[in-house]
Amino acid sequence: MKLLSVVFSFRNEENNLSELIKRVSETLKKLPNWKYELIFVNDSSDDNSEKILTDLIKFHPITIINMSRKFGVGPCVLAGLKHSKGDVAIYMDSD
Repeated sequence: MKLLSVVFSFRNEENNLSELIKRVSETLKKLPNWKYELIFVNDSSDDNSEKILTDLIKFHPITIINMSRKFGVGPCVLAGLKHSKGDVAIYMDSD
């Protein structure tokens, strides 16, 4: 079985994360012979985004990476790719 890593950079996306994870997970579960991991890189959010992800870890293969300050999308994508374990990695916007 192969592993697909999906990397998301986010900042203050509390209104989008639950639906995003639901849709992505439903789609990826349909891929035969693939497992997946969802890597969320927190670009210094100050809303409830991290709490939402922490709650959803119980039901989905989620990893959270918290940046030490606001870096922007590029460094967050690179951090996510560095921590990915998949045979293939994809970056997607979280908004």
